[in-house]
Amino acid sequence: MLQVVSELEIPRSAAASATFGVPKQIVIFDSGTLSDPAASNGLKFPVIAKPLVADGSARSHKMSLVFNRDGLTLLKPPVVIQEFINHGGVIFKVYVVGDHVRCVKRRSLPDVTEENLYRSDVSVSFSQVSNMTMQDRSGENYLEAMHLEEVEMPPLSFVVEIARGLRRAMKLHLFNFDVIRDVKVGNRYLIIDINYFPGYAKMPSYETVLTDFFCEIVNKKQIEGANSAPGETESSE
Repeated sequence: MLQVVSELEIPRSAAASATFGVPKQIVIFDSGTLSDPAASNGLKFPVIAKPLVADGSARSHKMSLVFNRDGLTLLKPPVVIQEFINHGGVIFKVYVVGDHVRCVKRRSLPDVTEENLYRSDVSVSFSQVSNMTMQDRSGENYLEAMHLEEVEMPPLSFVVEIARGLRRAMKLHLFNFDVIRDVKVGNRYLIIDINYFPGYAKMPSYETVLTDFFCEIVNKKQIEGANSAPGETESSE
């Protein structure tokens, strides 16, 4: 679904100096391809491996951070392999409910150093990008990422325009997407996932936002129904 991002166009006034895109990724459908160096299509390690299925089940959220090629052989296709981009241990989750857009920041996987690529465990499993292993939580990078209040949010107008573009392109009214900021290019934002089976429990004021959205839908349907109803004439005896 991320291919839709490359087709988005947003106003320059909203983007300011910020740019957006997606990390390089490929889809692997069979185990033999995982062991073929040519099949990786120039991907750089580490990479994130996530199931191709996106049905909201626990299995669809089970992902791995793979540090080298040996780790690829442990994966079970079909799987999406996406380059891991260092992003300061912070992920921005954007919730879309019709015209309502909410962006929140969450802790994410810590940045990966060059030394990590040669660690003994060739991959680390986790259930969500905003989850970490206890070993990662004790690292210096994680401690730096804990200060979420100090992390600058993406420009709101920039996020809103991306959300609107995705909503029009996908013809969806309820979804969320995950955004990271490349630490090497501070104004470069990457959309790493789009979820069309979202949970809204962690979205601020989700009760009010969802209630307003569904009320708007009902009111719109009522207005459309009234406008399309045939004219009534009074009967005379």
